[in-house]
Amino acid sequence: MIFRRKGKSGEVKRHKPTCSFCGKLQGQSGVRLVAGPGVFICSECISLANEILWGHNPPAPASS
Repeated sequence: MIFRRKGKSGEVKRHKPTCSFCGKLQGQSGVRLVAGPGVFICSECISLANEILWGHNPPAPASS
């Protein structure tokens, strides 16, 4: 998948999307990207976020 953006001078530039968190390219060693509004997240960052959210790391204590 190739995305196009207009540069400052109006020319169209083509680029491959990268993960907004770790910078990996789509297709790099089996990495898949999920697109959001102006951002991308790779399957590896999604897995890491799931581990953090679902208890593999204890939550930080609430500050009072």
